[in-house]
Amino acid sequence: MSISYWLSPITHQFPHLTGQHTCEVVVIGGGLCGTSAAYHLAQAGIDVTLVEARVLAGSASGRNAGFLLQGTAERYNRAIGVLGREKAQRVHAWSLENHQLMAQAIQEEHIECEYQKRGSLQLAGSPQEEDELKESAELLNADGFRANFISQNKLSPALTQAGFTMGVHLPEDGELHPAAFVRGIGNAAARHGARVFESSQVVALDATVPGEVHVQTPHGEIKAALAIVATNARAGDLLPSLADKVDPVRGQMLATGPNKILFDCPIYANHGYDYWRQDRAGCVVLGGWRNLDPDGEVGHNEDPKAHIQAPMAEFLKRLGVEAPVLHQWAGTMGFSRDGLPMVGPVPGKPGALAGVGFTGHGFGFAFLAGKALATQAIEGQHPFCVDFDPRRFL
Repeated sequence: MSISYWLSPITHQFPHLTGQHTCEVVVIGGGLCGTSAAYHLAQAGIDVTLVEARVLAGSASGRNAGFLLQGTAERYNRAIGVLGREKAQRVHAWSLENHQLMAQAIQEEHIECEYQKRGSLQLAGSPQEEDELKESAELLNADGFRANFISQNKLSPALTQAGFTMGVHLPEDGELHPAAFVRGIGNAAARHGARVFESSQVVALDATVPGEVHVQTPHGEIKAALAIVATNARAGDLLPSLADKVDPVRGQMLATGPNKILFDCPIYANHGYDYWRQDRAGCVVLGGWRNLDPDGEVGHNEDPKAHIQAPMAEFLKRLGVEAPVLHQWAGTMGFSRDGLPMVGPVPGKPGALAGVGFTGHGFGFAFLAGKALATQAIEGQHPFCVDFDPRRFL
């Protein structure tokens, strides 16, 4: 029951690392950001090795709901309040570019991952949330993005009976099978020449001298010119300067068996704490709910918690979902201190770049982040890394 719906059954595609290896760039972490970095480096002809402690997509990248959403974890009006209008608009545009790049890779690499672009629906269940949604939608439209108001009488019966009063539809959003996409990109990276190793946890990283990076696993060693660390919630394990900048935060998840179709796109509610969708098989995937126990939902334990899973199951009944719950699991996300990804040079580690701290919106930014890190490694700069430079906390 604790295995992610997307990872059941768990399968290994690549061998574990043994012996000594050399390469130009070593990528640590086989989630969305790490596989993207390896993929784009290999496409550019760079000698790259990817090492993953578990299986590709075995951590947060294979333990989410498979949403492709625009923007940060904050709604657009709040993002403007925190970042300012110009940067909020630029960050939002990055997430749309990320989606476009993923769709392009799916087509070019023939990745079977159940990708659909049906938009997403943000719901309001209180007057306060209605006001917030309306303000965000107006600002999105004013800044050249697309957001459509949905009145209560146009919501489905399943949503109105659950108490939702209105919504905003964002037509540029999408959904997919997250583990299938990440594994597809890992396979594509290998086809382009990358060496990929699973079940190879990095136990030591020496990146103090550029050009002389050393990576140690239990059974092997890699010498490289540069390391890209894409371990998200585990950033502090190898990068001490980021240990207090990225917190491990859990999200509870469940999935039902096939149910009659009630929802035609991914849905966000309760200020983003609750989210769900139906996949092509009709199974309902529901996640979030960490607001029920914000202090308890911190850490790396991926076991489902009954005091959160039970209210989630009750919520399914309110929505009219009749299919039984067949999978329950949790996923640990890396939350940065300011809610923005940390992508670029690592303080105190001149031989390393990082792509971590995606704050629950990894599928909104991490594929583009991987490409940006690949470009940074080759050319020395990428504007994405300027906006999300980890050194901003110094």
